[in-house]
Amino acid sequence: MAEEKRYGKTVLVGAVTVLIVYLGFRYLLSLFLPLIIAFAFALLLSPVVRFWHRKLRLPVVFASGLTLFFFLGGFLWGLVWLGRKLSEQLVAFFQNFSVYEEYVTEQIDDICRGCDRLFGMTRGTSMSMVERGMTTLLERIQTEVLPALTARTLELAAGTAVILGAVLITLVLTLLLLKDMEQIRKKIAYWKTLPTLGKVLQQLIRSGFAYLRTQATLVAVIATVITVGLLCIGNPYALLLGVVIAIFDAFPMLGTGIIMVPWGIIRLLAGDYFAGIVLILLFVICQILREVLEPKLLGGKLGIHPATALMAIYIGIRLFGVAGVILGPAGLIIIRSVMGVCEE
Repeated sequence: MAEEKRYGKTVLVGAVTVLIVYLGFRYLLSLFLPLIIAFAFALLLSPVVRFWHRKLRLPVVFASGLTLFFFLGGFLWGLVWLGRKLSEQLVAFFQNFSVYEEYVTEQIDDICRGCDRLFGMTRGTSMSMVERGMTTLLERIQTEVLPALTARTLELAAGTAVILGAVLITLVLTLLLLKDMEQIRKKIAYWKTLPTLGKVLQQLIRSGFAYLRTQATLVAVIATVITVGLLCIGNPYALLLGVVIAIFDAFPMLGTGIIMVPWGIIRLLAGDYFAGIVLILLFVICQILREVLEPKLLGGKLGIHPATALMAIYIGIRLFGVAGVILGPAGLIIIRSVMGVCEE
């Protein structure tokens, strides 16, 4: 009987937790997002503020402002440098666009001729179908997509103003939180002493930071590996592709294989064996790095099975769209933390 009551309590707590997490993500997250981001920045920068204050005897307010100024300066400098490199590669890509267009057209023509021979059709039938499809696609873009984008120009402008306002609020909140971080730490330390809330809070903080740190580190490492590999085969867009493919790798349903494997096979079929082998090796190396580094970086703090994480991401995408890639695992961490305390 006692076991049944405990089981019923666990199920009830789990159902209520899932409902609260869903409602919180759906209706409250956007309202508190600037505060959450500001708090994360404040935690990140607080050791520097503490150093300025204790070692150099600077006032906390001045140390907070100075730290935030240097952080923003470094971040903007890095953003400008990365943007300049990416823009240079994009410009080079569009300058050579006619060459790529001609190459793609030749490849499509070869594939269409192969289809004609395979299915016994008159030569040019497949290409005609492709051309008709492209014509229909372009007409739909001109008649539906472009007018819709033009009609939403004002909405986009208003959205940009809202984003800029949110960024400004986040910066002000970060400065305020940095100034009072010692008092905030004391309150968090007090909350941790509470029997139930303290355990949930500790697990959330530990799991959340472990997950974010792991993903950021993996993206950086994989972007570096892919960029170096593409430079070895002389690809002029190594940095751009390295960053894009590393971001793809962060999504379990995509990964590096969706780009690297077909690309490598195409290069092998085209006779460029060195590039093809390097691309496939890059895919293998990235897979090994993720399999080796991810559990090591997490250090067993999450203990989430890959299948469970994949389902969390899928459910998150179904419920919240693209943001579900982050919200799905975040919700799973919250639910597991609460359930873990309940089971104790």
